[in-house]
Amino acid sequence: MSSPAAAPPAPNNLKRIVAASLIGTTIEWYDNSSGQSYDLPIPRR
Repeated sequence: MSSPAAAPPAPNNLKRIVAASLIGTTIEWYDNSSGQSYDLPIPRR
């Protein structure tokens, strides 16, 4: 037997996914375009 195809996300979940994606993209764009880095510093060994 084949497994049933996954159902598409509910409209409420889809709106939440799109909103989170937009917020994340905006933060990344600002981080890369401002010339400053807000990344965590990683010490060199």
